[in-house]
Amino acid sequence: MSTVEGKKQEKRRALLDAAYELFLERGTAKTSVEDITSRAKVGKGTFYLYFQDKGAVMQALLGRVSYQLLSDACLAVEQHPELPDFTAQVVFVIDHIIEALRQDVLVLRFLERNFVWPGLDQIEASKEAEPLMRKLLAVVLSSPEMAGRSEREVYQRITALGSMCMSVCYSSILEGKPDNIDAMKPVLYDIIRRALSPEK
Repeated sequence: MSTVEGKKQEKRRALLDAAYELFLERGTAKTSVEDITSRAKVGKGTFYLYFQDKGAVMQALLGRVSYQLLSDACLAVEQHPELPDFTAQVVFVIDHIIEALRQDVLVLRFLERNFVWPGLDQIEASKEAEPLMRKLLAVVLSSPEMAGRSEREVYQRITALGSMCMSVCYSSILEGKPDNIDAMKPVLYDIIRRALSPEK
């Protein structure tokens, strides 16, 4: 990476870091572009070199936070070779993410129900930017539970389950609806096991 490119990445990262801190402290609605550039110590014009508006920053941060949660969970599951099958691994990953969000409700409030999964086209097009997602997709596709399903079907199933889990996680942890998260976990994990069971 050239020095110029490196400096560009540093400025973009500084803007994202500043926005993330402010969104957690104040909320998205109460944070302005001026607040972000002031915290990042860059001019307002610099902001628009990297992002169209505050919404674009929000989307980039949702992707970054989602990726980090998923990456941490996948590293954790690799430390548990005793898990008997792919379905057990998926349940472990979801449980790990839920527990991380239970411990950090500010991050949960930031994410709301918006866990971001890169699209299949993004995964296929970017060998460097999406190594984790490419690896996960390969693991999922090679599992006996997904045998006979197309790549798109597998992706749809996994993202639908992930989105459902995030929605339940948000409602249960922050609002206690329809019940607390400990009561909802068995329900969630039963749905996951049924959704991932081999088709007969």
